[in-house]
Amino acid sequence: MATDCRRRLIVTVDGPAGSGKSTLAKRLARRANLRYLESGAFYRAAAWLAIRGEGDLTDPEWLAALLTATPVEVMPGQDRFFLTVAGQDITQDLRLPQISQNASLVATLRPVRQWVLTKLRALGAAGGLVAEGRDMGSRVFPEAEVKIYLDASLAVRAHRRWLELQAQGNNVSEAEVLRDMAQRDQRDRERQEDPLRVPQGAYCLDSTASDPDRMEEICFQLIQAHL
Repeated sequence: MATDCRRRLIVTVDGPAGSGKSTLAKRLARRANLRYLESGAFYRAAAWLAIRGEGDLTDPEWLAALLTATPVEVMPGQDRFFLTVAGQDITQDLRLPQISQNASLVATLRPVRQWVLTKLRALGAAGGLVAEGRDMGSRVFPEAEVKIYLDASLAVRAHRRWLELQAQGNNVSEAEVLRDMAQRDQRDRERQEDPLRVPQGAYCLDSTASDPDRMEEICFQLIQAHL
């Protein structure tokens, strides 16, 4: 019986960039023996394709045709997420600053959001996952048993992302990261299509002064009754 419950359970973790939701979602998926699903990877893949195609990233018809014509495959696991485009593994490229900025741009377009929505719902049809993004609890999986909204101050979120980029060998200043993140926050919250917001019924948590271990423990207690 417990196995059946685990297979059906859906947990969503939403929040702005740098709030710690990826770390939290991966930890919860691993601890609860659930799959990890990240919506941002699909928007980053769309941006990667658009940049490679050298077209207009603000042209919804061109992007829709590009996405429809290109095979995109996903391999979700408990704490890893692999994505291939036309057979090419682009997982490592998805975290480049240029891809992050343009992912936020293409995410404002309806055809792109519909493409991502279809992909995510197909992957989550059987449940058994922790889904992380910006509209997972409000739009993609409104039926989720547990919804978490994670936030933190802009300065702390930018610093976290800067450290992540430094570790990856990306030579970018912390001021640039903060500026780009502020612009991305504005786009995410003001876009007409599924803007970033707190999902109905979500548990709202602030990770500004909390370490990942504490966030994991708090959130695992929220989902434990459903396992």
